[in-house]
Amino acid sequence: MQESLLSHIASNFIKEYENVANSSVSYLLNKYPVSREVLRKYLNINDIPNFYETEYSTEYGRLDIAGKDINGKLSLIIEGKFWASLTDNQPVNYLKNLDDNGVLLFLAPERRIESLKLEIQSRTGKVDSKIHYISWNHLLNLIEQENKKEFNYSLESDLVQLRELCAKMDEEGMPPLSDSDLSPMNGRINYQFANLINDCNKLLRQQDEFDFNRMKSQPTQDGYGFYFKAYGFGCNLCFSSEDWFMKPSHTPFWLYIVDEEFNEDKRIYHYLKDYDEDNSYNDYASLGIVLETGWDKKQIVSHITEKTKHVLEYLNSKMNK
Repeated sequence: MQESLLSHIASNFIKEYENVANSSVSYLLNKYPVSREVLRKYLNINDIPNFYETEYSTEYGRLDIAGKDINGKLSLIIEGKFWASLTDNQPVNYLKNLDDNGVLLFLAPERRIESLKLEIQSRTGKVDSKIHYISWNHLLNLIEQENKKEFNYSLESDLVQLRELCAKMDEEGMPPLSDSDLSPMNGRINYQFANLINDCNKLLRQQDEFDFNRMKSQPTQDGYGFYFKAYGFGCNLCFSSEDWFMKPSHTPFWLYIVDEEFNEDKRIYHYLKDYDEDNSYNDYASLGIVLETGWDKKQIVSHITEKTKHVLEYLNSKMNK
């Protein structure tokens, strides 16, 4: 990743990257009408504010970017997120700042959009038409495309600066630690998840079609799992922290399926998508094994093992007709 002057200064002298990125967005919107037109089209609104203020204080908290209409009323709030948690006021109290036709827009990395939507909807209790989402890259790409119509070199240079800062934040960013992050309960959950995987291993070893010869269990950078073969497939059943927060299924348990030589086979993904369209992904054909709240240890282990057996039986029936 190439480092720009803005990303260099931000990383070496400024602790709060998000504030730098938000100030940059506000600068683009205030200086370049093209940026405002992109936002107007994306949000599908008739009027877009012409003036934007960062770190705008209200009785419900400090807004990242506040857009005011010609009467000085808040008609657009932009909240720029990377990996920091939502504040207590977001989004419910922020919506109280807006006029009747106002819009709240969340800017976030592409990998965080889905989980952010779920978290916000759990707080509002519904899908709120006033709340919109866009990734940093998508917004910058839209402005870049619009700028090509009547090219402005200054805007292009500013976009490069902000794009490289966002890339650095997306790659290296980590939210500030909170009390909940440091809770011993997090360690307990991770420990228990690894134990659940081991319990699944013991049950699956009892299946005649499952081969664990020379296969092993091992920790990974983001979790823990084990390898095995079944019905001519190579498999990895694991607990994955990365998949948990990155993939829309938002489950900690995943089954990866490849061919017997552990090479990717596009046919497996095709049939896996038929089996479970909502929770299958095209990266070495992975399936998110979704759990229900309230399940105890026995129910979780039973569900994971039964799902693993069932999906492999299904794939075998489709690929070995």
